[in-house]
Amino acid sequence: IADCGLENKSPSNPQSAIRNPQSVRDVHITRSWDEAEVRLNAGGKVLYMPTNAALDWTSPPLDRVPVFWNRLMGPEWGRMLGTWNDVKHPALAAFPTETHFDWQWAEIIRNVRAVNMDRLPRELKPIVYAIDDWNRNYKLGLVFECRVGRGRLLVSAFDLESSLDERPVARALRRSLLAYMASPRFRPPVAVTAADLRALLFDTRIMRRLGARALAEAQPSNDAANAIDGDPNTFWLVGDLRRKDLKHPHELTVSFRAPVAMSGLVIMPRQNHREHEGDIREYIVHASDDGKEWREVARGSLVSTFDPQQLRFSQTVTARHLKFTAISGFGPDTTAALAELAVIYAGPKLADDDTSNVEYQRGRTATTDIEAGPDASERPSSSTPQPKRKPAPRRKTKARP
Repeated sequence: IADCGLENKSPSNPQSAIRNPQSVRDVHITRSWDEAEVRLNAGGKVLYMPTNAALDWTSPPLDRVPVFWNRLMGPEWGRMLGTWNDVKHPALAAFPTETHFDWQWAEIIRNVRAVNMDRLPRELKPIVYAIDDWNRNYKLGLVFECRVGRGRLLVSAFDLESSLDERPVARALRRSLLAYMASPRFRPPVAVTAADLRALLFDTRIMRRLGARALAEAQPSNDAANAIDGDPNTFWLVGDLRRKDLKHPHELTVSFRAPVAMSGLVIMPRQNHREHEGDIREYIVHASDDGKEWREVARGSLVSTFDPQQLRFSQTVTARHLKFTAISGFGPDTTAALAELAVIYAGPKLADDDTSNVEYQRGRTATTDIEAGPDASERPSSSTPQPKRKPAPRRKTKARP
């Protein structure tokens, strides 16, 4: 404002970025890890943007609205508390930002899944962190760099490729990252093996790609299809703590359109109940070729956790039908729940014909005494009886004279 000593120091507008984001001739931009690995092995530079469906379920989704300071009382799969941005790093030199989450990040954060870096070298530091809830405390990277063999890699969990004409912030961030990759300063200090990076990936849409369909015995509180839809914010729930007749065992049957070779299963527990309602303890897995004659392929116990768990078979199993039976739960809990059940596929490579992102449903805690923001009245199903609240007493006020 002229002649008053006031100055606007807010970040410059990302819409000032050029309409057509800069491209760099010697940088390969891809959403396919297979492509990225080939270029890296040849000594190239790669900007890799994994689709959100390509990351395993330990990489949670983020949201525009950070949760209240922790998720201990109202757990969900996504537990974002904001971001920390290394503003001194040259990769962000052309992108207006402070060290914290601000309005420009809000435009591109929704439905992004941060990369869980817990299994990568400890000295590897993200350029842009996603801050996880301290009860879980995953090390989450939104932008990070590393050396892979003879190549150099920059990973962006943000989609910096689609609908750029309508997304000025994505254009600005893409331009800044590519400018850095084109400069002599792009020298990642930490080396990571291609195998370690590949281990972060899991095709979370594998059940859909295999044409899987799910059915459950009895009448589940939530649809059995929720257990194979690739979205841990939905879940299958069967049983009722208020009914003595609905007890273990509980069965979930999955059928495929053709026989499938598999080496095991990945189980994602229900994510939104603070008392872990529905967690499965003992289980049996059966396989069948015709849905009539069943053979046991695995038996064991799970732990009560929010983290995914792998069930490895003793040998590769090929079958058209699977039956997962929850034999028992924990304590007096007679319910059974699964956010996801997916096969560890061991068959021929499937055509990679879909590189689009999955649109995850917004998570909703089952805790009724916590306000979860917009649409909080749409609570997920729960079999736990909820106490009725007494109406708050009306405050007495004195009449004014």
